[in-house]
Amino acid sequence: MNFVSEAQIQFGRRIGLDLAGKTVAVARAMIEDAIHYQFYGRNDLGKPTPKQIELACRFGHDISMVSRRVGDAIIDDIMTRLNLDAIVGQRLAPGVVVTKKHDRLGEKFVISSIRPDGTVYFRGGNGAKAWARSLIRVDS
Repeated sequence: MNFVSEAQIQFGRRIGLDLAGKTVAVARAMIEDAIHYQFYGRNDLGKPTPKQIELACRFGHDISMVSRRVGDAIIDDIMTRLNLDAIVGQRLAPGVVVTKKHDRLGEKFVISSIRPDGTVYFRGGNGAKAWARSLIRVDS
């Protein structure tokens, strides 16, 4: 995940936002909220859903007081972190055989490529893909 740079933190300060320690995705959501609220004068930012709040809480994030847009960005970051942890923890890479966690038939797939966000593509799958967090490595 990409965290904001010092230049981006300074930019945030100039518009009244503390972006220190934030991911680029969360910072962007905060900036978009500021534009929505301060520039357009609209206060209809919405709130995260109860399910989003519960999910974020399970991973140590209280999103109950942020906007829906910022909450969505935090949830996306959590999911990306889970994907990256699965890739590292299971040593997922092109050529590795996997199954999908919730596939009762246990169909096996060979990884073709992995995107930086944790999307895993399969060989011969005509675009078939899955999130890394939903896969289990099969050691043959």
